Amino acid sequence: MERVWPPFAAVSSCGDKRKSIMSRVDRKFVIAIAGIIGLAAPASAAGYYVEDRITSNNPFALLGGQEADGPTSKSTRHDEGATSMKTGADLAKGLLEGHLHSEGEDAIRGLSSEFGDRVTIIGGAGTNVTFNFHVEAAINAVVDVLGKTPALMTGLTRFAVFDPSQGATSANWTSLAFPFFGTDRSLGSDKSNFGYHGAEFAVPISDSLFETLSVTLPVLSDNQSFDLFAGLSTSLLAGDNPLDVDITFSSLASLGLADGVTISSASGVFLTQGPNAAPQAMAPVPLPASGLLFLGALGLLGWGLRRKTVRVR
Repeated sequence: MERVWPPFAAVSSCGDKRKSIMSRVDRKFVIAIAGIIGLAAPASAAGYYVEDRITSNNPFALLGGQEADGPTSKSTRHDEGATSMKTGADLAKGLLEGHLHSEGEDAIRGLSSEFGDRVTIIGGAGTNVTFNFHVEAAINAVVDVLGKTPALMTGLTRFAVFDPSQGATSANWTSLAFPFFGTDRSLGSDKSNFGYHGAEFAVPISDSLFETLSVTLPVLSDNQSFDLFAGLSTSLLAGDNPLDVDITFSSLASLGLADGVTISSASGVFLTQGPNAAPQAMAPVPLPASGLLFLGALGLLGWGLRRKTVRVR
C-alpha cells in the first residue's frame, strides 16, 4: 500500500504555518473589533445627584428622594391645611432651597435638600479655586410656650470638597467631612446653623441670616477634579405648643476662579445658569457612531491589505 503520511505531513506542516498565521490574524481581528466597540460604547456613569426630602406627621408624609446620574434638578412640595412645605436642589444654578410654614401644635416637620457633583478645573495649574456657598435664611415664629413639651426649631447648611480618591458619596460625605470622632477627610468643609429652643420662644422671633461658607484650594494641574457636596435641612418640633412658624432657607454656590480658567462637571450643567454661572469648558464634539464604524472599517481594510504581503514558505 502506498504510504501517504509524508505528503500529508508536509501539507500538515504547511497548514500549521497557515494556522499560526491565521491565529495571529484572528487575534488582530478580534482586537480591531473590540477597539471599534470600545469607541462606540457609552461612557461610564457620571457621578452626580440631587435630593429633596420632606417629612410631616400631620398627615404623615415622607416625600421626595434622590435622583442619581439622571435629572439635574428636583423639587417636592407638600400642602395640608395651614402647613406648606417645599424643598429643592438645582445643579445648574448651584441652588438648594427650602420653605416651611406651619401652624397649630403637635407638629413634627422636617425638610432637606442636597446635591453632589464632580467639578473639574481646566487650565488652572498654579492658581487657586474658591468654593463658596451663600446662605440666606428668614425665620419668623410666634409660639405659645404654655405647653409642657418645649418647642425646638433648627436649620443647618454644610458643604465639603473632596479629592476623588477619597470615594465620598451621598451616603458618607457628611461623616467624612464632619466626623463625631476621627479626622476630617475632606480637602475643606464649612457649615452654618441656627437654632431656637424652649424659653427662646417667649417673645416672637424675627431673624435673618446672611453668611458665606467658603473653602479655597490650590489647583495643581490643568485638569484637576474635585468632588463637591452640599446640603441644607430644617426641622421643627412643636410639642404641645401652639405656634405659627415660617422659615425660608437657601444656599447658592459660586466659584472663585483665575482669569481664563474654565470648568466642566460630571452633570454637565453645574453653574451653567443663574447669577453665579461659571465659565464652562468647550466640550469636544463627539464622533457619530457611523463615523466610528467608518474609521473601524478603514482600519480593517488596511489590515487586510497588509495581510496580503504575508507569504507561506
